[in-house]
Amino acid sequence: MKAFVFVSCLLMCIVALAGARRHHARVTEASDKLAITLYYESLCPYCMEFVTTQLGPSMMVKDRLPFTDLQLIPYGNANLDDDGNVVCQHGEDECDLNAWHGCILQHHNITESVQMIACMMRGKKNRLDTCADHYRIDVSDVKNCRKSRSVNDILAEYGKETALVNHEGVPAVAVDYVYNVNEQNDLLNHFDSVFCARYETMYHLKLANCV
Repeated sequence: MKAFVFVSCLLMCIVALAGARRHHARVTEASDKLAITLYYESLCPYCMEFVTTQLGPSMMVKDRLPFTDLQLIPYGNANLDDDGNVVCQHGEDECDLNAWHGCILQHHNITESVQMIACMMRGKKNRLDTCADHYRIDVSDVKNCRKSRSVNDILAEYGKETALVNHEGVPAVAVDYVYNVNEQNDLLNHFDSVFCARYETMYHLKLANCV
């Protein structure tokens, strides 16, 4: 009888351990990140709408950012003139704001960058100080970056990355490093739902608050 009880307890421990291991694997799996790349420009009305009503709420309110390898590319439909200077679709003000975004991305982690950029894109003026005060983020490094570097220098790398993608306009979203023109409508209008579905397909894990 004692032997039976011992064996039963041993089996229960083994089952519990296996369950714990499965749970641990699930937690590890949940740390996997889905790559999302956004190609955008700071004064594009559609970009502003997407960042403030789709991407920002998904990343920050629904907390998808820990599950995302997010890259923001602030270049959009800009091009180079004959002298090699960046010319932006919405003029010099947009080039200037794109450069501010670039400095934010280059000097802050992605969480602070998303907070700042989503906040700044709620208006067409430079809202850096207002947004920094709101989130209590020190942006002295961002100001030094913008003061000490030219627009061309700051945006050069973003221009190269944008040139690799044959997008049909911005905002443009690549998932898992692939831009698919046929997915853009759903991504731009139902971003969180598409993100949830793609994440579950790739990592076999349903995230919280997915519909």
